[in-house]
Amino acid sequence: MQAFFVAWAVSAAVLLVVAAILGMVIHRGILGVLVDTRGRYSLTQLQIVLWTMVIVPLISGLFWARLAAGPASTALNFDIPGELLAVIGISVGSTASSITVKSYKDSTSPGSVAASAPGVDPPRLAQVFLEEEGAMADKVVDIGKFQNFWFTLILVVGYVALVISDAQSASSIAKFTLPGFSTTFVALLGISHAGYLAAKVPGRGAAAGLNVTSLRTYQLTGAQPPVGFQPRKAP
Repeated sequence: MQAFFVAWAVSAAVLLVVAAILGMVIHRGILGVLVDTRGRYSLTQLQIVLWTMVIVPLISGLFWARLAAGPASTALNFDIPGELLAVIGISVGSTASSITVKSYKDSTSPGSVAASAPGVDPPRLAQVFLEEEGAMADKVVDIGKFQNFWFTLILVVGYVALVISDAQSASSIAKFTLPGFSTTFVALLGISHAGYLAAKVPGRGAAAGLNVTSLRTYQLTGAQPPVGFQPRKAP
Protein backbone atom coordinates (compact mmCIF):
# COMPACT_ATOMS: atom_id res chain seq x y z
CA MET A 1 0.00 0.00 0.00
CA GLN A 2 3.04 2.23 0.13
CA ALA A 3 2.67 2.95 -3.59
CA PHE A 4 -0.89 4.15 -3.00
CA PHE A 5 0.09 6.63 -0.30
CA VAL A 6 2.97 7.96 -2.39
CA ALA A 7 0.82 8.34 -5.52
CA TRP A 8 -1.94 9.99 -3.47
CA ALA A 9 0.51 12.48 -1.93
CA VAL A 10 2.18 13.28 -5.26
CA SER A 11 -1.19 13.79 -6.98
CA ALA A 12 -2.33 16.14 -4.19
CA ALA A 13 0.94 18.08 -4.38
CA VAL A 14 0.57 18.51 -8.15
CA LEU A 15 -2.96 19.90 -7.76
CA LEU A 16 -1.86 22.29 -5.01
CA VAL A 17 1.04 23.58 -7.10
CA VAL A 18 -1.16 24.05 -10.18
CA ALA A 19 -3.77 25.89 -8.08
CA ALA A 20 -1.08 28.17 -6.62
CA ILE A 21 0.38 28.90 -10.07
CA LEU A 22 -3.06 29.75 -11.45
CA GLY A 23 -3.61 32.14 -8.55
CA MET A 24 -0.32 33.84 -9.28
CA VAL A 25 -1.07 34.03 -13.01
CA ILE A 26 -4.27 35.97 -12.35
CA HIS A 27 -2.42 38.19 -9.84
CA ARG A 28 -4.46 37.00 -6.85
CA GLY A 29 -1.65 35.29 -4.93
CA ILE A 30 -1.21 31.60 -4.16
CA LEU A 31 -4.77 31.44 -2.82
CA GLY A 32 -6.23 33.12 -5.88
CA VAL A 33 -8.24 30.02 -6.77
CA LEU A 34 -10.47 30.90 -3.79
CA VAL A 35 -11.30 34.39 -5.11
CA ASP A 36 -14.62 34.83 -6.94
CA THR A 37 -15.70 37.26 -9.68
CA ARG A 38 -16.36 39.92 -7.05
CA GLY A 39 -12.71 39.80 -6.04
CA ARG A 40 -13.59 38.29 -2.64
CA TYR A 41 -12.57 35.07 -0.94
CA SER A 42 -15.51 32.72 -1.43
CA LEU A 43 -16.76 29.89 0.78
CA THR A 44 -18.34 28.30 -2.28
CA GLN A 45 -14.99 28.11 -4.06
CA LEU A 46 -13.21 26.96 -0.90
CA GLN A 47 -15.62 24.04 -0.54
CA ILE A 48 -15.33 22.84 -4.12
CA VAL A 49 -11.54 23.22 -3.95
CA LEU A 50 -11.40 21.18 -0.72
CA TRP A 51 -13.36 18.30 -2.22
CA THR A 52 -11.36 18.51 -5.45
CA MET A 53 -8.09 18.36 -3.51
CA VAL A 54 -9.29 15.25 -1.69
CA ILE A 55 -11.21 13.25 -4.29
CA VAL A 56 -9.17 13.85 -7.47
CA PRO A 57 -5.78 12.95 -5.90
CA LEU A 58 -7.42 9.99 -4.15
CA ILE A 59 -8.73 8.54 -7.40
CA SER A 60 -5.45 9.35 -9.12
CA GLY A 61 -3.42 7.70 -6.35
CA LEU A 62 -5.54 4.56 -6.46
CA PHE A 63 -5.25 4.40 -10.24
CA TRP A 64 -1.45 4.72 -10.31
CA ALA A 65 -1.00 2.24 -7.45
CA ARG A 66 -3.21 -0.35 -9.16
CA LEU A 67 -1.46 0.31 -12.47
CA ALA A 68 1.94 -0.30 -10.86
CA ALA A 69 0.71 -3.50 -9.24
CA GLY A 70 -0.82 -4.71 -12.52
CA PRO A 71 -2.44 -5.85 -14.63
CA ALA A 72 -3.07 -2.53 -16.37
CA SER A 73 -6.55 -3.57 -17.43
CA THR A 74 -7.73 -3.44 -13.80
CA ALA A 75 -6.22 -0.04 -12.94
CA LEU A 76 -9.63 1.66 -13.13
CA ASN A 77 -11.60 -1.35 -12.00
CA PHE A 78 -12.82 0.10 -8.71
CA ASP A 79 -16.06 1.65 -7.52
CA ILE A 80 -16.72 5.09 -6.09
CA PRO A 81 -19.18 4.76 -3.16
CA GLY A 82 -22.63 6.21 -3.65
CA GLU A 83 -22.26 8.36 -0.53
CA LEU A 84 -19.15 10.01 -1.97
CA LEU A 85 -20.89 10.62 -5.29
CA ALA A 86 -23.79 12.19 -3.39
CA VAL A 87 -21.40 14.50 -1.52
CA ILE A 88 -19.79 15.53 -4.82
CA GLY A 89 -23.23 16.15 -6.29
CA ILE A 90 -24.27 18.30 -3.32
CA SER A 91 -21.06 20.34 -3.50
CA VAL A 92 -21.25 20.87 -7.28
CA GLY A 93 -24.97 21.63 -7.14
CA SER A 94 -24.46 24.09 -4.30
CA THR A 95 -21.65 25.77 -6.23
CA ALA A 96 -23.80 26.13 -9.35
CA SER A 97 -26.74 27.47 -7.31
CA SER A 98 -24.52 29.94 -5.44
CA ILE A 99 -23.03 31.25 -8.69
CA THR A 100 -26.54 31.66 -10.12
CA VAL A 101 -27.71 33.64 -7.07
CA LYS A 102 -24.57 35.80 -7.16
CA SER A 103 -24.93 36.51 -10.88
CA TYR A 104 -28.58 37.46 -10.43
CA LYS A 105 -27.79 39.89 -7.62
CA ASP A 106 -24.80 41.32 -9.48
CA SER A 107 -27.10 42.18 -12.38
CA THR A 108 -30.20 43.33 -10.47
CA SER A 109 -28.76 45.04 -7.36
CA PRO A 110 -25.00 45.52 -7.84
CA GLY A 111 -24.89 48.38 -5.34
CA SER A 112 -25.88 46.04 -2.49
CA VAL A 113 -23.16 43.46 -3.12
CA ALA A 114 -19.72 43.97 -1.58
CA ALA A 115 -16.67 43.58 -3.81
CA SER A 116 -12.91 43.70 -3.31
CA ALA A 117 -9.90 44.75 -5.36
CA PRO A 118 -6.18 44.93 -4.55
CA GLY A 119 -5.15 48.42 -3.47
CA VAL A 120 -8.74 49.57 -2.97
CA ASP A 121 -10.66 47.19 -0.71
CA PRO A 122 -8.22 44.23 -0.61
CA PRO A 123 -9.72 40.73 -0.26
CA ARG A 124 -9.27 39.02 3.11
CA LEU A 125 -9.42 35.31 3.86
CA ALA A 126 -11.89 36.10 6.66
CA GLN A 127 -14.44 36.92 3.92
CA VAL A 128 -15.06 33.17 3.74
CA PHE A 129 -17.07 33.69 6.96
CA LEU A 130 -18.25 37.29 6.64
CA GLU A 131 -21.45 38.90 5.41
CA GLU A 132 -21.13 39.92 1.76
CA GLU A 133 -24.11 42.24 1.28
CA GLY A 134 -25.54 45.42 2.74
CA ALA A 135 -24.15 47.93 5.21
CA MET A 136 -22.73 45.18 7.45
CA ALA A 137 -20.65 43.55 4.70
CA ASP A 138 -17.30 42.39 6.11
CA LYS A 139 -18.36 43.57 9.58
CA VAL A 140 -20.34 40.60 10.89
CA VAL A 141 -20.05 36.82 10.63
CA ASP A 142 -22.55 35.14 8.31
CA ILE A 143 -23.77 32.26 10.49
CA GLY A 144 -24.91 30.31 7.43
CA LYS A 145 -21.37 30.34 6.07
CA PHE A 146 -19.90 29.54 9.49
CA GLN A 147 -21.91 26.38 10.07
CA ASN A 148 -21.58 25.21 6.48
CA PHE A 149 -17.79 25.51 6.58
CA TRP A 150 -17.48 23.34 9.70
CA PHE A 151 -19.80 20.63 8.43
CA THR A 152 -17.78 20.47 5.22
CA LEU A 153 -14.41 20.45 7.00
CA ILE A 154 -15.43 17.72 9.44
CA LEU A 155 -16.69 15.51 6.64
CA VAL A 156 -13.55 16.09 4.52
CA VAL A 157 -11.15 15.37 7.41
CA GLY A 158 -13.23 12.40 8.56
CA TYR A 159 -13.24 10.86 5.10
CA VAL A 160 -9.47 11.28 4.68
CA ALA A 161 -8.95 9.56 8.05
CA LEU A 162 -11.29 6.74 7.00
CA VAL A 163 -9.40 6.20 3.74
CA ILE A 164 -6.06 6.08 5.57
CA SER A 165 -7.40 3.60 8.12
CA ASP A 166 -8.89 1.29 5.49
CA ALA A 167 -5.75 1.49 3.32
CA GLN A 168 -3.49 0.57 6.23
CA SER A 169 -5.60 -2.48 7.05
CA ALA A 170 -5.87 -3.68 3.42
CA SER A 171 -3.68 -6.65 2.55
CA SER A 172 -3.07 -5.42 -1.01
CA ILE A 173 -4.00 -2.63 -3.39
CA ALA A 174 -6.14 -5.07 -5.39
CA LYS A 175 -8.36 -5.64 -2.33
CA PHE A 176 -8.59 -1.99 -1.32
CA THR A 177 -11.67 -0.01 -2.34
CA LEU A 178 -12.73 3.51 -1.55
CA PRO A 179 -14.75 3.42 1.68
CA GLY A 180 -18.31 4.57 2.01
CA PHE A 181 -19.84 6.22 5.08
CA SER A 182 -23.18 6.78 6.75
CA THR A 183 -25.86 8.39 4.58
CA THR A 184 -26.79 10.42 7.67
CA PHE A 185 -23.73 12.58 7.06
CA VAL A 186 -24.76 13.08 3.44
CA ALA A 187 -28.19 14.26 4.60
CA LEU A 188 -26.59 16.54 7.18
CA LEU A 189 -24.34 18.10 4.55
CA GLY A 190 -27.32 18.56 2.22
CA ILE A 191 -29.29 20.36 4.95
CA SER A 192 -26.29 22.53 5.72
CA HIS A 193 -25.89 23.55 2.07
CA ALA A 194 -29.63 24.20 1.75
CA GLY A 195 -29.49 26.56 4.72
CA TYR A 196 -26.41 28.28 3.32
CA LEU A 197 -28.07 28.87 -0.06
CA ALA A 198 -31.35 30.01 1.49
CA ALA A 199 -29.47 32.64 3.51
CA LYS A 200 -28.01 34.09 0.27
CA VAL A 201 -31.41 34.91 -1.25
CA PRO A 202 -32.71 37.88 0.81
CA GLY A 203 -31.46 41.36 -0.10
CA ARG A 204 -29.75 43.47 2.56
CA GLY A 205 -29.59 47.03 1.23
CA ALA A 206 -26.69 49.07 -0.07
CA ALA A 207 -23.16 47.88 0.65
CA ALA A 208 -20.57 50.24 2.10
CA GLY A 209 -17.14 50.50 0.49
CA LEU A 210 -16.41 48.84 -2.82
CA ASN A 211 -19.44 47.12 -4.33
CA VAL A 212 -20.07 45.50 -7.70
CA THR A 213 -21.16 48.82 -9.22
CA SER A 214 -18.08 50.74 -8.08
CA LEU A 215 -15.83 47.76 -8.84
CA ARG A 216 -16.91 47.93 -12.49
CA THR A 217 -16.17 51.67 -12.50
CA TYR A 218 -12.79 51.07 -10.90
CA GLN A 219 -11.91 48.40 -13.45
CA LEU A 220 -12.86 50.72 -16.32
CA THR A 221 -11.00 53.78 -15.01
CA GLY A 222 -7.80 51.99 -14.07
CA ALA A 223 -5.82 52.70 -10.91
CA GLN A 224 -8.00 55.51 -9.56
CA PRO A 225 -10.59 54.51 -6.90
CA PRO A 226 -14.22 55.34 -7.69
CA VAL A 227 -15.39 58.88 -6.85
CA GLY A 228 -16.57 59.14 -3.25
CA PHE A 229 -15.15 55.75 -2.37
CA GLN A 230 -14.48 54.87 1.27
CA PRO A 231 -12.97 51.46 2.16
CA ARG A 232 -14.90 49.13 4.42
CA LYS A 233 -13.54 48.92 7.94
CA ALA A 234 -14.26 46.24 10.50
CA PRO A 235 -15.95 47.64 13.63
